[in-house]
Amino acid sequence: MSSSDDGFAAFYRRYSQTWVHAVATAALTAFGMLTFVNKLFAVVAIAAYVLPPIVQYVRGSSGGTAETAETTETTKSTETAQATGGKTGETDESIGGEEADETASEKETADEEPTEPEWTVADVPTDGTLLDAVVGDSAAYAVGEGGIVVARDGAEWTAVFSDGPGADANTLRGVDSTDGGTWVVGDGGAVGRIGADGTHVDHSAPDGDTSAISDVAASADGTDETVLLTDSSGRVRRGQYRDGELRFEDPTKPGSGSSIASVELDGTNGYVCDSGGGVFRTADGDRTFESLAFDGDGAPTDVAVDGGDCLVCDDAGVVHRYDGTNWTPTRVADERLVALSCDGDDCIAVGENAAYERSSNGWERASLPPVASLRGVDSGASGVVCVGEDGTVVERVSE
Repeated sequence: MSSSDDGFAAFYRRYSQTWVHAVATAALTAFGMLTFVNKLFAVVAIAAYVLPPIVQYVRGSSGGTAETAETTETTKSTETAQATGGKTGETDESIGGEEADETASEKETADEEPTEPEWTVADVPTDGTLLDAVVGDSAAYAVGEGGIVVARDGAEWTAVFSDGPGADANTLRGVDSTDGGTWVVGDGGAVGRIGADGTHVDHSAPDGDTSAISDVAASADGTDETVLLTDSSGRVRRGQYRDGELRFEDPTKPGSGSSIASVELDGTNGYVCDSGGGVFRTADGDRTFESLAFDGDGAPTDVAVDGGDCLVCDDAGVVHRYDGTNWTPTRVADERLVALSCDGDDCIAVGENAAYERSSNGWERASLPPVASLRGVDSGASGVVCVGEDGTVVERVSE
């Protein structure tokens, strides 16, 4: 607003704060001291002091001087800053801009927070019971009754084959994968390998043995693969797959002969558990085993490896950890646990009616949708898959 709108009194208050007023005051003093030389210097002194504000006031009435306008704006900015608790020179626009930036930053931070993928029930081309699953970097497989093998390579589940590797419809009970292929095993000595290109080869009845195979574990060293097969007679048979050829060694029996429930293999290190309460470790790929003196009250049902430690779940709802010296039990559920899987920091166990996940707060029940009785689970880079009766596949796919 111009000085003429405020009146001369308001103008003079602002003028008295400018450098022009300071110079005029100095001139008044200087010329006043020269009156002893000549009294006419008194006229000059008064003119030097009075004329500047009159001239500026007159000019301000028709547009104002830069100095007076600047002084006015500075004074108003100071008053605004004091009233709002801000700093001199901050305008409403700058304050509002900072608030907008903070709001945008908070929203961006919220958007960046990762969210846990949802559990979903997959549409699978079978209504038979699925007994085991394996999850790889991009694909997942599940096996079950009648020799069914289904796979997810992308978003949809499709049937790889429906009657086993030998087309004899024997139930498949175990599945495991390496980077080069996927192994499936089951009743009647069923053994098959599905290559990375989707083709499969039947290797059933190793060395003529048609005993029911309960589980399989596989690991790779370059293009060579080691395969461990377990059976209901408490035996473990080691196979070497190289250049398309599979050669088996004679089976060994690590325990008393109780049916082996599960086998896990990591390189040449492996673990086996049986229904008689035995847990065994091999450091040379099945050539020799040592007992780990498992002392749980329940019978072991599955084994997994977690950060180098051995984990075993049992039919009493307990997960046991072996750290190389001692067993430590943790109550997870009040129901029988049927399967267990660990991948990195993630561990999940399933009972027939629920799944349980390990977090920083311990084991907690997972929020699964309603599903039929569960039989198996696996976790990997592409997510988690639980399988069960009536062709149940409930999964949480990683982004």
